[in-house]
Order: sequence, then structure tokens, then C-alpha cells
Amino acid sequence: MAGPWRRPPTRPRRGLPPDGFYHTTQVALVAIAYNTKLVKPEDAPKNWSDLLDPKWKNQVSVSHPGFSGRVGNWVVAMRKLYGWAYFEKLEKNKPQIGRSIVDTVTMLNAGERMVSASSVNSVRPSIARGNPLAIVYPTDGALLMEDPSAILANTKNPNAAKLFMEFLLGVEKSRIAVAAASETMRPEVELPADQPRIGEVKTFKLPLQEVVDGIPEVTETCRDLSGV
Repeated sequence: MAGPWRRPPTRPRRGLPPDGFYHTTQVALVAIAYNTKLVKPEDAPKNWSDLLDPKWKNQVSVSHPGFSGRVGNWVVAMRKLYGWAYFEKLEKNKPQIGRSIVDTVTMLNAGERMVSASSVNSVRPSIARGNPLAIVYPTDGALLMEDPSAILANTKNPNAAKLFMEFLLGVEKSRIAVAAASETMRPEVELPADQPRIGEVKTFKLPLQEVVDGIPEVTETCRDLSGV
């Protein structure tokens, strides 16, 4: 359901516990995807601003930050890179607004939309199943997000928790992640020939506090897009 992206109001900052510690045990990217039956490689968007081109009117699929943490990160990131005017211009292209970021892949596969802002970890498995999709790593940077893991201070099984944390950071877990079309945390784990390593593409990520503060702000101003 399309609607106006209103300029976000100011909100008080929310603090994080100063003594919190965590390990990054997985990473994910948000990039541009497109339907290869409907879009030629040379015509596909090359950066995030290309999604604002009028030629993509009624052809862009995005999702709602109120339902997806990955989308929340992406909206906050686009606001930081280009200001809220980015979404005011995007709204003129009447994007299809889904809930989960996975919905964007569904819309591409169905041919309902041609291009999208999608999680690479959702696009790759769809390509492996034979769907006509391709990934573009934007020249202005794919959004890099970290998935944290931590051992609770009051855990009842600290030794088991430490062993599991070692597994999450180990080679075997990275091999499992790659087999599931995700990213590897270990440089010694081989990747498919068509999957670049994180360091081979331009990426950017947001400071944690900006994510914590920003997602509630952009969610509030985007509610009218989905009626929720």
C-alpha cells in the first residue's frame, strides 16, 4: 500500500547499557535486486539513487521498517546518506510496500515488480532455486548489518554457553552459513564462484546507537504506508 513518506519527528535518544558486550556472529547485506526477465543487466539500477528514476515508477519493491529490522536499518541508512527527501522522491515512484524484506523477493519472482531493496541472504537462495533474479552491489554501498550474540551474565549454564559461542565463531558454522547462501565469518571458508566476499564490495554500516534511535523514528513516520 503506497502512501506519503512524512518527514520524521524528533524523538529523545534512548541509551544502551554501558556494560553490554557481544560478539558479531553473522553479517548480512541489503543490496539491489532485479528480475532478469524484465530488466537487462545494463539497465539495472547501479546505486540507491537510481531507484528514484521515474522509469521505475510502479516497479520498485521495498518493505516497512515497522515489520523488519533489516528494513529499519535500510531506511535509517538512506535517511543518513540522502536525507528524508530520498523517501519523498521514492514515493513519487509508487513503490510496493511489503512487510518483511523477504516480501520484496516474492514480488520480483512474481513479476509484480522489477527492482527492489532486498536482503542478499534472501535473494541468493531464490536464485539457487532457479528464479530469474540478480544482485547489484550499489556503488554507494551495500548496507552491512551485524547479528550479535552474547552470553547472559546470569546464565545457568555458562560453560555450555561458551561452547556454543565458540561454535558460532568457528569454521563449521561458517560453512553451514555459506551452504545456506549466507556470508562467512571466516576467511578460510570457500565461497561459490559468483559470491563475492564482504571485503570485495563497497559496504557501509550504521553505528549501533543510530540504529536504536533511528528505527523507532522512521517506523512512526512510515506507518501510513502500510496502514499499521
